[in-house]
Amino acid sequence: MTKDLTTGKIMPILVKFTIPLVLGNLFQLTYNAVDGIIVVTSPQDLVSMIVTKAVNMAKMMDIPVLGLVENYSYFQCPDCGKKHAIFGDSHLEKVAMELEIPVLAQLPIDPSLAAAFDAGKIEQVERNYLEDVAARLDG
Repeated sequence: MTKDLTTGKIMPILVKFTIPLVLGNLFQLTYNAVDGIIVVTSPQDLVSMIVTKAVNMAKMMDIPVLGLVENYSYFQCPDCGKKHAIFGDSHLEKVAMELEIPVLAQLPIDPSLAAAFDAGKIEQVERNYLEDVAARLDG
């Protein structure tokens, strides 16, 4: 979290680490004061092992783990609304329960979000998938 100097509001900071580098990045975080980390993962089976290692290392370094966010959780068909697990079924709830860490969000594959980003219009996207995450962490 950081403080917006113009409004005085507390604002979340999102820092994304790629999974293969997460352990090295956690080591680098020890040199900087952090309130905690959010582990971002995906639905593949092997990722849960890497997440477990990252969470255990963070705990060993006294870095609080604020929660888990799963990216690419599903694709929701724009025609019928059905959710499809493109990368396989999620095991996030099970991993979160085993590690005693809250699930903050399961983010879908959203082609409209990618298109807005590519067009330089990400600010115009009305759907904010992380709004609930920020609210949970702020309160």
